[in-house]
Amino acid sequence: MIPYSDNLKHSKGFYGVHSLIFILTILNVPLFFEGNTHQWVLIHLGFIPILFSVHPWQNLYTLITSPLVHTDIYHLAGNCLFLWIFGRSLERLFGTWIFLAAFPTLGAAGLLLHWVIHSDSIAPVVGSSGAVALMMGSYLTLFPHARMRMIFTIGYMWKRFTLPAWAFLFYWIGLEMLSLITEGYSESESIAYAVHIGGFILGVLVAMIWKVSYPFAEEHLLEFTDESFHRIQSSN
Repeated sequence: MIPYSDNLKHSKGFYGVHSLIFILTILNVPLFFEGNTHQWVLIHLGFIPILFSVHPWQNLYTLITSPLVHTDIYHLAGNCLFLWIFGRSLERLFGTWIFLAAFPTLGAAGLLLHWVIHSDSIAPVVGSSGAVALMMGSYLTLFPHARMRMIFTIGYMWKRFTLPAWAFLFYWIGLEMLSLITEGYSESESIAYAVHIGGFILGVLVAMIWKVSYPFAEEHLLEFTDESFHRIQSSN
């Protein structure tokens, strides 16, 4: 079950989302063909919990560089897909410059939660999954009734369908929590579920604070929903 879009997309250019996908691709794809260089980047730019425990200030920069580095093309493609799906609506709501300025620090909270749980781990944690998870948590709070466009595949058979955003996002975070409980963290796999969960929870909280503190939050969200609703109606 793979999401590929939602019903909130608009005609805007989404320069922030496009720019981030372009930057992540340019930074990572050449490294996938340079094994030694890629390994050096993973070690020196990735977030290594035990190094952060011993020398936090010297390794503080890895909270920013780690989300930019990915392990392989599948890791990169998955994060770019979810960035495309959930980032567009958030960029439209908050603006391109705020969206771009916030992204480098979005994954830091998830990395810190991973550090709290696995402070003695020697495996580098990389990827923008924490930042994307934060977007997903914010999306859940701001657009819970949006419709996710999904593809379900079994072998060569596939089917398209839609699902409420809240249903898919609860399903996703539920799988992450179950994986954290049952699988924990594997040094060999380097799947940092705590980063995903921490980012998601922070995204929910940040969006809730914005809705409560910003005087025109409901007005903007209502306008956003109304535009999407009329777009859907006109296409039927």
